Formats: sequence, structure tokens, C-alpha cells
Amino acid sequence: MRSAVLGLAGLALVAGPARILAQAPGGGHTDPAVEALPAGERLEYGLSLGPIHAGHATLTVGEAAEVEGARAYPVTLQVKGGALFLTLDDSLVSWIAAGPLRTVRSDRSVHEGPHREVYRLDLGGADGSAAGSGGASGSADADSGGGLRYHIVPLPGASGGPSADRPRSGPMPRDALDDVAVLFLPRSLPLDPGADYVIPRFFRPSSDPVRIHVAERRSMRTPAGTFDVVGLDVVIPETGLFDAKRKARVYVTDDADRTLVQLTAETALGKLRLYLTGEGE
Repeated sequence: MRSAVLGLAGLALVAGPARILAQAPGGGHTDPAVEALPAGERLEYGLSLGPIHAGHATLTVGEAAEVEGARAYPVTLQVKGGALFLTLDDSLVSWIAAGPLRTVRSDRSVHEGPHREVYRLDLGGADGSAAGSGGASGSADADSGGGLRYHIVPLPGASGGPSADRPRSGPMPRDALDDVAVLFLPRSLPLDPGADYVIPRFFRPSSDPVRIHVAERRSMRTPAGTFDVVGLDVVIPETGLFDAKRKARVYVTDDADRTLVQLTAETALGKLRLYLTGEGE
């Protein structure tokens, strides 16, 4: 199973005390709440691999709507480009609920070279507890042991469906996150200098927990302008782009908006760089 975020690695743990965002009584989370996502926002990015311009990407946030009983924002990420022997044409829409951030579902079309997948990642439920019918609808549900489960459902247009090395259903934590929702996590964190945050909420247990280290603060110039940014080392095990060996660093604006300005990661072909070129509504 791949996505437009994690698939970028194909184009191409922080030690010490950590602040664990622990579960509250009843299974919820104590994360500072994000009251709303920036509906109407559109961000445009360039993509480079070493010295080579490799494509472009857009990230847009739509108006909130009811999805599977939850009020969620559609966040659309599109990536197009390629370098050397690999081409990308990826599109996904993740429906993300505010409050404690969580993903309700994500529809994904991933086309990288000869590889094509079209599927739905369903994390279900109005409160993150994933009450649903499961099976045919793909809604996440509770297993016989009372745990929560995610489901991956092939959609029309797939040429093989989700990768064979990933289960099509599995256990997940309450208020689970996908890789797109992780990009919005900095909005819910104080990002104190040198701090480490551990968020045990990635939907796939083999990739848990998400680790974020506040590495630096500086000024950064991009084609969209000059910004004061916070550099965050992000690690999500077994996820390609955010795997520890990629040394991924995410730069967000040093203000309440926490706008994604740049993302870098190491690859066998050189440094992958996603950088802001424009923004608007």
C-alpha cells in the first residue's frame, strides 16, 4: 500500500527523553485541540531530486462536511512528475476531523511507473471508535476483542489493488492518523525548542509511533517568499519517505498556521525536496 506522500520516497530515531501524548481516561487523547483546518487554503509546491526539477504538487483544504457521521475536512494532495526511470501521477483525498486530529477515510489513486493502485483507506466512525458495517462498505469497525480496525477497499481503476505485503484489514488505535493528517500535527503541538513528541496514533501498528523532534528555527527563502520556519525531524517507521533512514525534515511556518514550507528526505538518488512555490485561496 502506497500513497502520494509515502510514494515520494520512490522518486528518490531521535534519541533522548520524549514527550508522550498519552491517552486520557476512556481512550481519548490529551493532545492540544486543533479547532479547524484552513478551509479554502491552496498550497503549490515544486519537487526536485538533487539538482533535477522533478515535478510539482498541490495541497488543498476544502470545506468541512459530514462523512461517516463525523465533521471532516477534505484534504487533497496531488503529485505529478518524475526523474530518470520513475514517473509519478498520484492523487489522494483524506477526510480529516479536527479536535484531536484524526483521519476518517482516504481515497487514493497512486500511479508510479508501472505500478497503479486505487483504493479507500477507511478508519470510520463519528468519534474515532469506528462504528460501521465493515466488509462491503469498508468502514472500520471493532473486532471481536473490542479493538478497532482499519480497512483497505479496492476501488474501480486499480490494476492489482493494494500491495500484497500489507494486510487489507488490521488493528488501529483510537483517533488514528494517516500520512496526510501527520502533516497537520504541528498545528496541535507547542513545538518547544529541542522537544521530542511521540504520538502513538498512526493507523498501522507496524508504523507506530509517530516521532517528531524540534530540530531548528531559522529563516527560509522559497519561490513563494521568505518565512520564519521550524524544522521538524519526523519519523514514521516502515513508511518509505518518513522512515528513519530517510532523515526526513519538515519545515513549517513559525506561527499559529504551521504552514508546510518545505520537506526534505535522503534517497539513493540524492536529496528529495518539496518546496513552497505559491499559496492562495
